[in-house]
Amino acid sequence: MDLAEIRKKARSRKKGDDRPKGDLSPDKGRGSSSLPGAPVTKPPANREPATGSVPQANSPQAAAPPVQDAIDALFAWRPDLELATEESYHQGFSKDQQAVEISRQLLTFALGDEEYALDLEHIREIIKPREITDIPRVPSFILGIVSLRGVVIPVFDLSCRLRLEGSATSLASRIVVCQDGERLAGLLVDHISQVVHLPTSKIEPPPNMLSGIDRDMVEGVGRHQGRMMILLNLRSVMDVTLT
Repeated sequence: MDLAEIRKKARSRKKGDDRPKGDLSPDKGRGSSSLPGAPVTKPPANREPATGSVPQANSPQAAAPPVQDAIDALFAWRPDLELATEESYHQGFSKDQQAVEISRQLLTFALGDEEYALDLEHIREIIKPREITDIPRVPSFILGIVSLRGVVIPVFDLSCRLRLEGSATSLASRIVVCQDGERLAGLLVDHISQVVHLPTSKIEPPPNMLSGIDRDMVEGVGRHQGRMMILLNLRSVMDVTLT
């Protein structure tokens, strides 16, 4: 080897030593930026968007349903709907009023040629006439007392109590046992008619012609199937001080 080649190799080695140590190759620099021991992950490959998952703008799925205006829906004409008339309105109102109307159960009975009634909730039982024990110094309308299963109750002649013409006791006569609070009394009547359901709207106040005790005895006047009945005030009837 001659001297020229030795100098050439020496210069090439010197140039290699003068190269900065931090100057690395692109591959080496890319690897040195990672943490020691950390795995190098590859970026995910670019995926093509799925064309079937997103509806196209002109497809039927992408079209929004038409929104109906609230005013148009309100005034939309329906040929299958029948408009209510004034007559049908009043008929429906009358049916609703009848459904909520309160009615009373009344026991009707006869005194002579007139028909009377008492509220059924005050009727305890109805018995046939039996032996009555007289008691002294009582009003004339009190016939006496009877024992009803060990309970002593007074018996009133209801015709006499109402100042009507009395009639003789017959096989049809009955004693109506009534209760008002703690008081019990039997009312002798000519015969029992029936139990009726009478709406309160068909019960009228006592007539103005009645006054005094006659008005106190009467609660009202009702009509049922063309017949007039006098609804008695049981509390006043059983009050012996009211004469």
